[in-house]
Amino acid sequence: MPEKFESGFEKEEIEITVLLKENCSGAAVWDKWLEPSVNFIASVDNETGELIREEGRLEWLIKNVPDRKGWGFDFEQYGIYRLLVRKCIPKVLAPYESAYMNNRYMLIKILEEDVQNEKLLELREELSKPVVIDTPYGNFELDRSMSWFEGEIEHGGYTFTAYLETDEDNGDTADGAREAFMKALDDFADFDKKNKEFAAENLVDLANDWLESDEESEDNEPEPITEEKFIEAIEISEMTVSPDGSMTLFYSDGDMFWGHVIEITIDEDGTISDADIAG
Repeated sequence: MPEKFESGFEKEEIEITVLLKENCSGAAVWDKWLEPSVNFIASVDNETGELIREEGRLEWLIKNVPDRKGWGFDFEQYGIYRLLVRKCIPKVLAPYESAYMNNRYMLIKILEEDVQNEKLLELREELSKPVVIDTPYGNFELDRSMSWFEGEIEHGGYTFTAYLETDEDNGDTADGAREAFMKALDDFADFDKKNKEFAAENLVDLANDWLESDEESEDNEPEPITEEKFIEAIEISEMTVSPDGSMTLFYSDGDMFWGHVIEITIDEDGTISDADIAG
């Protein structure tokens, strides 16, 4: 595995300084090896001093052993580090792959922490300022690590969390998502009703299957779940809106699926395309 991993990177070792987007919180698993990674917001070419405002990723390998502690390297969100790395070999990206996949580096060594690079310090100060979107239904604050605006919404008798994805990765606007969100909330009663009816129509049979398999209810002969009861039982809990207007909604299941959530997908044209259970 180390040879296969390293073969995806140039052999030349170079120095860069990066402003991290996040700290490391996980890794891909490759049998006896783990591949932790962490994304950065921008980098500086230490040879030329050029600031590159392009998201990238640092990757490295550590052994997957039971007594492992940590992820091999310790990083802090928005930390600035001078690093010894090897650049990835560019490849043709699939449509679903982000551009930063060709801006990846194999991390060899941390050369310096808390680097006082003027360009990256200015950028960090700029990015640390809160960015807020105001709507009649609640305010949303930008979470740069997730590239979305998050807000707690109280509307139509419900309280739920909504996420408006930014127009671009690492962007600070969400005009597309905001427009779709406003359209949904302006007629929320009808929007919510259609979502519940679609979920009930597609999942009520499954809910009754789960009811029949409930060992605690075998002797009680519970009444079947009707579509009407299904609709009454579920309640919106989360809503994620993409820049193109598509949405993913999560509804509490009313314990019909033993605590799983109901996930509803809405296409960019407003068509409800799927309902399933998740979690």
